[in-house]
Amino acid sequence: MPRLDAGAHGHSPYLVNDDVVVITLSDRTVRDVIFNLRWRLEELLTTAPTRLVIDASQVSRLSSPAIAALLWANRHCAARGVRVAVRDAGPTAGLLRRTGLEGVLDVEPDRR
Repeated sequence: MPRLDAGAHGHSPYLVNDDVVVITLSDRTVRDVIFNLRWRLEELLTTAPTRLVIDASQVSRLSSPAIAALLWANRHCAARGVRVAVRDAGPTAGLLRRTGLEGVLDVEPDRR
């Protein structure tokens, strides 16, 4: 999968592969990635993906601003027919379920 430019931590959290864009979050990078998502989403969608996958396998919790950014991205993606999924939500799966976001975002089962 091609990676877009490297972030502040030396690797890019954005993977683009034909019809899927994967964004990897970690506890160390979640703030920067979520902030940059607002600026990078249009660029990521130029490849005409069918899905945007948020890999949350390395995140222990999602903050309110991170959830708000995911909802914002979901609205923009839905307008283009792009589905948004959260992969390997782990500890954040309970939060997504309790807040009703599990019905808004596709939550994929943990692969661990």
